[in-house]
Amino acid sequence: MRRAFIAVPALALLLSACGTAPETSNSEFKGDEAQVAKVVDDLSAAASRGEAEKICNDILAAQLKTEIKSAGGDCVTEMDRVIKDASDYDLEVTKVDVKGTAATATVQQGEDAKNTSTFSFIKEKGGWRASALGSS
Repeated sequence: MRRAFIAVPALALLLSACGTAPETSNSEFKGDEAQVAKVVDDLSAAASRGEAEKICNDILAAQLKTEIKSAGGDCVTEMDRVIKDASDYDLEVTKVDVKGTAATATVQQGEDAKNTSTFSFIKEKGGWRASALGSS
Protein backbone atom coordinates (compact mmCIF):
# COMPACT_ATOMS: atom_id res chain seq x y z
CA MET A 1 0.00 0.00 0.00
CA ARG A 2 2.82 2.40 0.79
CA ARG A 3 4.20 2.14 -2.75
CA ALA A 4 1.01 3.71 -4.14
CA PHE A 5 1.68 6.84 -2.11
CA ILE A 6 5.21 6.89 -3.55
CA ALA A 7 4.32 5.92 -7.13
CA VAL A 8 2.06 8.85 -7.94
CA PRO A 9 4.41 11.57 -6.62
CA ALA A 10 7.34 9.80 -8.29
CA LEU A 11 5.52 9.87 -11.61
CA ALA A 12 4.80 13.56 -11.12
CA LEU A 13 8.48 14.19 -10.45
CA LEU A 14 9.51 12.21 -13.51
CA LEU A 15 7.04 13.92 -15.79
CA SER A 16 8.16 17.34 -14.63
CA ALA A 17 11.79 16.67 -15.61
CA CYS A 18 13.62 18.60 -18.30
CA GLY A 19 12.52 18.38 -21.94
CA THR A 20 9.19 18.69 -23.68
CA ALA A 21 8.66 15.56 -25.77
CA PRO A 22 9.20 11.84 -25.51
CA GLU A 23 12.73 11.02 -26.58
CA THR A 24 13.20 7.34 -25.81
CA SER A 25 14.74 5.43 -28.66
CA ASN A 26 14.28 1.72 -28.18
CA SER A 27 16.13 0.76 -31.38
CA GLU A 28 19.12 -0.31 -29.30
CA PHE A 29 16.96 -2.87 -27.47
CA LYS A 30 15.69 -6.18 -28.85
CA GLY A 31 12.88 -8.56 -27.90
CA ASP A 32 11.44 -8.11 -24.41
CA GLU A 33 13.89 -5.29 -23.68
CA ALA A 34 12.49 -3.31 -26.64
CA GLN A 35 8.94 -4.01 -25.47
CA VAL A 36 9.75 -2.67 -21.98
CA ALA A 37 11.37 0.44 -23.46
CA LYS A 38 8.27 0.94 -25.60
CA VAL A 39 6.08 0.98 -22.48
CA VAL A 40 8.15 3.94 -21.23
CA ASP A 41 7.72 5.60 -24.65
CA ASP A 42 3.99 4.99 -24.44
CA LEU A 43 3.84 6.43 -20.91
CA SER A 44 5.68 9.55 -21.98
CA ALA A 45 3.55 10.00 -25.11
CA ALA A 46 0.25 9.39 -23.30
CA ALA A 47 1.21 11.85 -20.56
CA SER A 48 2.18 14.51 -23.10
CA ARG A 49 -1.25 14.10 -24.74
CA GLY A 50 -3.11 14.15 -21.41
CA GLU A 51 -4.33 10.57 -21.79
CA ALA A 52 -4.76 9.53 -18.16
CA GLU A 53 -7.25 6.79 -19.05
CA LYS A 54 -4.80 5.27 -21.56
CA ILE A 55 -2.09 5.22 -18.90
CA CYS A 56 -4.39 3.38 -16.49
CA ASN A 57 -5.85 0.98 -19.05
CA ASP A 58 -2.83 0.19 -21.22
CA ILE A 59 0.36 0.99 -19.28
CA LEU A 60 -0.05 0.40 -15.55
CA ALA A 61 -0.16 -3.11 -14.08
CA ALA A 62 -3.28 -4.20 -12.22
CA GLN A 63 -1.20 -4.39 -9.02
CA LEU A 64 -0.23 -0.71 -9.23
CA LYS A 65 -3.80 0.37 -9.98
CA THR A 66 -4.98 -1.66 -6.96
CA GLU A 67 -2.36 0.02 -4.77
CA ILE A 68 -3.53 3.47 -5.92
CA LYS A 69 -7.13 2.48 -5.14
CA SER A 70 -6.15 1.04 -1.74
CA ALA A 71 -4.47 4.35 -0.93
CA GLY A 72 -7.80 6.09 -1.50
CA GLY A 73 -7.31 7.24 -5.07
CA ASP A 74 -8.82 6.57 -8.45
CA CYS A 75 -6.25 5.73 -11.14
CA VAL A 76 -7.62 8.00 -13.86
CA THR A 77 -8.15 10.89 -11.45
CA GLU A 78 -4.65 10.51 -10.00
CA MET A 79 -2.99 10.21 -13.42
CA ASP A 80 -4.94 13.21 -14.69
CA ARG A 81 -3.76 15.24 -11.70
CA VAL A 82 -0.16 14.15 -12.24
CA ILE A 83 -0.31 15.02 -15.95
CA LYS A 84 -1.79 18.45 -15.26
CA ASP A 85 0.89 19.16 -12.63
CA ALA A 86 3.70 18.22 -15.01
CA SER A 87 5.14 20.52 -17.62
CA ASP A 88 7.54 18.20 -19.43
CA TYR A 89 7.51 14.53 -20.41
CA ASP A 90 11.04 13.69 -21.57
CA LEU A 91 11.96 10.13 -20.53
CA GLU A 92 14.85 8.14 -22.02
CA VAL A 93 15.49 4.47 -21.32
CA THR A 94 19.20 3.84 -20.88
CA LYS A 95 19.12 0.22 -19.67
CA VAL A 96 16.64 -2.65 -19.46
CA ASP A 97 17.03 -5.86 -17.45
CA VAL A 98 14.55 -8.68 -18.04
CA LYS A 99 14.31 -11.70 -15.72
CA GLY A 100 11.46 -13.98 -16.69
CA THR A 101 8.19 -12.11 -16.24
CA ALA A 102 9.77 -9.18 -14.38
CA ALA A 103 11.88 -6.34 -15.71
CA THR A 104 13.42 -3.05 -14.70
CA ALA A 105 14.34 -0.07 -16.81
CA THR A 106 16.76 2.69 -15.92
CA VAL A 107 15.09 5.89 -17.06
CA GLN A 108 16.84 9.23 -17.47
CA GLN A 109 14.86 12.43 -17.25
CA GLY A 110 15.99 15.25 -19.49
CA GLU A 111 19.56 15.57 -20.63
CA ASP A 112 21.12 15.46 -17.16
CA ALA A 113 22.35 11.92 -16.46
CA LYS A 114 22.09 12.67 -12.72
CA ASN A 115 18.30 12.45 -12.93
CA THR A 116 17.71 8.73 -13.24
CA SER A 117 15.11 6.40 -11.79
CA THR A 118 14.23 2.75 -12.03
CA PHE A 119 10.84 1.64 -13.30
CA SER A 120 9.63 -1.91 -12.65
CA PHE A 121 7.51 -3.98 -15.01
CA ILE A 122 5.65 -7.29 -15.02
CA LYS A 123 4.38 -9.32 -17.91
CA GLU A 124 0.59 -9.14 -17.78
CA LYS A 125 -2.21 -9.53 -20.33
CA GLY A 126 0.28 -10.65 -22.98
CA GLY A 127 2.53 -7.60 -22.66
CA TRP A 128 4.64 -5.57 -20.29
CA ARG A 129 2.97 -3.28 -17.73
CA ALA A 130 4.50 -0.79 -15.31
CA SER A 131 4.32 -2.07 -11.74
CA ALA A 132 6.37 0.68 -10.10
CA LEU A 133 7.44 4.08 -11.40
CA GLY A 134 10.49 5.83 -10.13
CA SER A 135 12.65 4.36 -7.41
CA SER A 136 16.18 5.66 -7.17
